[in-house]
Amino acid sequence: MVAGGVSTLVTLVLSFVSRGAENEPAPSATWARTSDPLGDSAAPRDDSAFEGDVTYPDGTVVRSGTRFTKIWRLRNTGTVPWHGRHLRRINNTPCRAPERVPIRPTAPGEAVDIAVDVRAADVAGRCKIYWKMINDSGAQTFAGKNPIFLDVTVK
Repeated sequence: MVAGGVSTLVTLVLSFVSRGAENEPAPSATWARTSDPLGDSAAPRDDSAFEGDVTYPDGTVVRSGTRFTKIWRLRNTGTVPWHGRHLRRINNTPCRAPERVPIRPTAPGEAVDIAVDVRAADVAGRCKIYWKMINDSGAQTFAGKNPIFLDVTVK
């Protein structure tokens, strides 16, 4: 008798669950799809990853007034090719560097080395310059990501 009652209960639950699924609204056509039937990405994604300092790692000591070239390595981890991109300096320091630094065209998955020529300050102290990537229209990209930076000590 108990086994029959359990069987009836299971049948009722499964019946309820299957009817509930039939009454569920179909997914909206406005939901973002991650891929199309052919397996291609449906929405372009612009993204980057910092891979490291190629030259002048953080804390490097440089002599006052000297010129040097800072190089960072970034990877295009999105699906959007980078064309017309630049790094834009977002702060001022006693060290001198251009306002904008070009980034060569970079395909998705490709790494790029970005070089900026810097002149160390004439006085001793810390020199930290922050940079953010901008697109060909001058709009900042990757707003949620930390800026990349140069951080040297001038002696």
